[in-house]
Amino acid sequence: MSLYIHIPFCISKCAYCDFFSKPFSSVSDDYVQALCNELDYRLKDGKSPETIYIGGGTPSLLSKNQLKKIVSHIPFDSVKEFTVEVNPDDVTVDLLQGFEKCGVTRISCGIQSLNDDVLKICNRRANREQVLNALETFNQNWKGRLSLDLISGLPLETEESFFEGLETVFRSGAEHISLYALTIEEETPLGRKIDSGEIEYDYDIADKMWLMGRDFLEAHGYSQYEVSNFCKDEEVSLHNMTYWTHKSYVGCGSGGTGTLYRDDGSAFRWTNTSNLREYVDFWLSGNCGENIPQESEELSLETEKFEFFMMGLRTVTGISKNQFEKTFACSFPEGVKNQFEKWNKEELSEIHTEGDDVIYTLGKKGILFLNRFLSELEI
Repeated sequence: MSLYIHIPFCISKCAYCDFFSKPFSSVSDDYVQALCNELDYRLKDGKSPETIYIGGGTPSLLSKNQLKKIVSHIPFDSVKEFTVEVNPDDVTVDLLQGFEKCGVTRISCGIQSLNDDVLKICNRRANREQVLNALETFNQNWKGRLSLDLISGLPLETEESFFEGLETVFRSGAEHISLYALTIEEETPLGRKIDSGEIEYDYDIADKMWLMGRDFLEAHGYSQYEVSNFCKDEEVSLHNMTYWTHKSYVGCGSGGTGTLYRDDGSAFRWTNTSNLREYVDFWLSGNCGENIPQESEELSLETEKFEFFMMGLRTVTGISKNQFEKTFACSFPEGVKNQFEKWNKEELSEIHTEGDDVIYTLGKKGILFLNRFLSELEI
């Protein structure tokens, strides 16, 4: 299993973001202690996770002592990858040294754009100069793996500034790049401004920009292994592969989500309360384990079968017929097989035989129509 830890604090919220976070300039010691108590409960069997991912919010707001304390509550025997998300303007030599001492092996840094006009309209904290300083600090002081995030199709982004950003990220030497197409959420400040017409937005140009970005990365040695993720030398995100390959993960922290899969393919999923006061009070109360403030649900086999395809088909490697049958103890759905064969005739899917197994993928073209494929799915 893998471990996700949520740090739901941001000094300011990006205009396009709909992730759960609260406006604070630091992380309280009470929250850290509550988080440690939850970790003790969730990991009480002593089993070490294979991957750890601290996300947010803004995990780089954690002090060195707070991160050290959190790490002390995690068994590290089996950890293969330990990722922490950072904001560019938080990157310092001291921060990186603290990460190294705590066993962090991978940093994920949200660049998003190197155009100051774009960064400003999106309410990003870091400006272009701070982003460039962060990249130089990584280059000089970080020996672990580095992943950088970019978003295509942001308002005011031009093809020139977008490609200049891609060139800069490429020259940074990062082994992993996430290139996301902007998702416009209606309830975000940016979504409301686009919906009202206050900000003009061309969806076709945004789509074109992402495709051009994909082609640029592939031409410069990055292989696409998932819808939005590219890497050199097979430096995939092991943690994210947990989600995409139907494996269990424990979620801790206010707003954190976890899913535990059973041998029959069904699953139990929970999402911790996003009420910070309720979260902290409960996990500091000493009454841990009973009436946890969380939403939970039993996931049916039908739901999990759909998620198996929904997540697995995000990857370039696709899904395995044998893995499906092993996970759910039933035959591979005839309707799905027929759908793949139909899409294959349209050159939108690929079907490969590997020994006694069959591998189904959507390929480079079909993966762009993943949502359409899922809407037609007959399990």
